Amino acid sequence: MRLDDKVAIITGAGSGMGRAAALLFAQRGASVVIGEVDSEAGERVASEVNQAGGRGLAVSCDVSSADQVKGMVEAAVNQYGRLDILYNNAGVWYVAANEYVPGVTDAPSPLLEENIWERTIAVNLKGTYLCCKYAIPAMRESGGGSIINVSSVAAIRVGRGASDAYTASKGGVMTITRTLAVEHASYGIRCNCIFPGPVATPLVGEMTEEQIDWARENVPLGRWGQPEEVAKMALFLASDDSAFVTGGMFAVDGGYTAI
Repeated sequence: MRLDDKVAIITGAGSGMGRAAALLFAQRGASVVIGEVDSEAGERVASEVNQAGGRGLAVSCDVSSADQVKGMVEAAVNQYGRLDILYNNAGVWYVAANEYVPGVTDAPSPLLEENIWERTIAVNLKGTYLCCKYAIPAMRESGGGSIINVSSVAAIRVGRGASDAYTASKGGVMTITRTLAVEHASYGIRCNCIFPGPVATPLVGEMTEEQIDWARENVPLGRWGQPEEVAKMALFLASDDSAFVTGGMFAVDGGYTAI
């Protein structure tokens, strides 16, 4: 699977799954724009891409800000001349070691505080909308493209201690994917959605024995996933190998949602 001559924006690419995708996409030939609210982290990943012989550009961007998203898309087109891929990976989940802190962590309603709801929806759902709003016209100018949205297994399998803001935002990402796929298919723009399951990212931190045991008991493949494994699914959806795939929902979860 190659991305030669393609230009990709990856949001939240300063760490975790976004960083893994930035490195992989660049390795496979894409010019990569690293959209990241943490500008230092974004610059580090861009440096990694460039030092490995790829083409990377870091752009400071809070995806909940229309002006910043518009600027990110303009930077991609100005730097590389086109836009072919949008990977809406940026997201937040306000948790703190499985304990509830009012106004700081996500929670089931009525415990959930309004500020956590608003910020989660702003980044996870509004951010997806804004990136699509400004990227789609650029993709149409390029003759088509691929949008990859990141939802979560939380949108399709809910356990005890649900995080209402996070699950609502990721459910919205799932449904907007379908409308985007149908609405823009005639312009050669595909839109698909990835549902990561338990993945070992910096948000999770170093694996504890308790977390390892949980995966053995609850994930059919018996382990946590790695960011690179999600990035490989994104690579398929970004590439021409998935040219007849749109409106699709793809779980990368070790079988977690199958049980």
